[in-house]
Amino acid sequence: MITTMAKNVPPRPLDDAALSAFIAEHTFGALATLKRDGRPHLSTVVYTWDPEAREIRISTTEERLKVKQLRNNPTASLYVSSADHWKFAVVEGKTELSEVTRTPEGERRLFMTLKAEKLYGTALDIA
Repeated sequence: MITTMAKNVPPRPLDDAALSAFIAEHTFGALATLKRDGRPHLSTVVYTWDPEAREIRISTTEERLKVKQLRNNPTASLYVSSADHWKFAVVEGKTELSEVTRTPEGERRLFMTLKAEKLYGTALDIA
């Protein structure tokens, strides 16, 4: 069911503190990396947010396409949405890739650290 929006009420920009709190409340997001032709590649990821360091950390396996793309271009964005999709936040910045380690099961894993250069997002207050 779609709720009717309040008339003539624009989205409300979220300040830095509200954005940080919102990002910390969630663990799932869509990570955008860039393909060689410049088009975005989106991946659903589980992340942690460190508000003090302003960093997103994502664990992944080495063979994932997002890892290859970040090695070519470290620019990335993470989109986080509320369950009702009336509120969102975006973290933009450059990523760093950790050393690859092998798990006991033989997986080659690494951490991607997205350093927040810019945070933005809005909330849509509905009636």
